[in-house]
Amino acid sequence: MSFTYYDIVFFILVLAINIYIFRNRKKIKSNRFTKISIFLIFFILIPYTSNTIETINIYKKFTIVDSFNLWYLLFKYPVWWSIGIIEILFLSNLQEKNLLQIHKNTKNPQQKC
Repeated sequence: MSFTYYDIVFFILVLAINIYIFRNRKKIKSNRFTKISIFLIFFILIPYTSNTIETINIYKKFTIVDSFNLWYLLFKYPVWWSIGIIEILFLSNLQEKNLLQIHKNTKNPQQKC
């Protein structure tokens, strides 16, 4: 199995949070701290934790562990990196849309509702 339950649950959690943010038009400030946090989470923490869990499972499952049993773990990093890049782009795009909407609303302050 190339993705463990941990990976699937975390991916569903990320999708649910993104859908919640998008539907409710939550204002997310995408500053450096947010981007660095997302970078650290998706580029280091999640792949490392996922590979650690999967390595433990492989050592429990097989008596002889060779490089072929662990080869697919190398490809988990680029998958989570891609998801992290998409997440950063999504939040940046959402912030730009919010700024444009705020700018559009304040463009003509003399207009009465």
